[in-house]
Amino acid sequence: MTQLWSRHLQWVSTQAEAQAGSDPYGIGVKIGEALLACGYAAVDLTVRADGHVLPQNVKTHLPDMLKGIRSTGAICDHIGVNFTPLTDPLNTSWLVAENVEEVLAVAGANGIKRYRFNNAGGTAVPGTTGTLTLASFANNTFGDTMSALLDGVRVNHERLAALNAKYGNLCGVAHTHGSNIGTSVYDYDYAMRDIDPSLIAINLAISHTAGAALGGASNPAWELQMRRHMPRIKCTAVEDMKATVNASTGALSGTTIEPLPGTKGGGVINWDNFYGHLLRGGFSGAAESQIEYSIPDALGGTISLNTAFFSDNAAFTSGRLTPAMMTRTMKNASTFIRERAASAGWGKDGSNSSIL
Repeated sequence: MTQLWSRHLQWVSTQAEAQAGSDPYGIGVKIGEALLACGYAAVDLTVRADGHVLPQNVKTHLPDMLKGIRSTGAICDHIGVNFTPLTDPLNTSWLVAENVEEVLAVAGANGIKRYRFNNAGGTAVPGTTGTLTLASFANNTFGDTMSALLDGVRVNHERLAALNAKYGNLCGVAHTHGSNIGTSVYDYDYAMRDIDPSLIAINLAISHTAGAALGGASNPAWELQMRRHMPRIKCTAVEDMKATVNASTGALSGTTIEPLPGTKGGGVINWDNFYGHLLRGGFSGAAESQIEYSIPDALGGTISLNTAFFSDNAAFTSGRLTPAMMTRTMKNASTFIRERAASAGWGKDGSNSSIL
């Protein structure tokens, strides 16, 4: 089933027309007609402060808007909300501030099966207060501290799951988003452990998770996972990669690249962050080079060093490689480690200098 997030259909009316509630059925018809004209079968209707239905008006506006959408032949059994389960297991203010129970009660009574949450920070409905920021790992938190935050989110996920079961076995799907704990599915999965996946699950936004894996997010996935599991990291293998796009297929791939002294690397790894996390996380171990990239050979070509050559190998006997070339290449790698670690603070003002 093809489906469109209704924030991309807000152009069918003014904000006042959509949210005032004078004709929610008519707005629904406009949404449904535009949706079908765009080639989609279903719409995920926004029920949030900047959406088609305001959370405080859900009881009076949502049923008629759904009827209008469905009258066109379009499907609408998903809504999108800004519910924001918090890291504090004792803080339930978000349930009141986003009118969570009434939204779910009305949704369940009107044919909604799933809702998407953790889309963005919410705005408290009139007459309430509450914290509506996306659950996030604070900077410079590591290991058990990060797991404890996820444990808190899990408690609030359990609260949502109980409401979902109460109002018709709705399923809430947490949106993977580049600025919160859902940067990767791993942390979400931990925060949903032992909860029925028919009640609480994941909305996998693949561009967000793929971009985060390559560092294209405010909290790249590799950094979050590195920080969270720092107590178990006792050694590191340091190697950078460059992302390339196939001009014909658009496929993304990665190629290992040589680290050169005097540069920041030129690949997808932010080395200041990498060595900074190691330093602040209390790492004590080796930064071990992996020489798996290609370099220019002595005969005008290139040669991969991902194969270990003895001196009687053709790579040496043919003159393509020399011991001096190997020494220079590995000297570049070791210098790069020391430069980037020092840049991140290793050895500064008496701090740990073991990597240097």
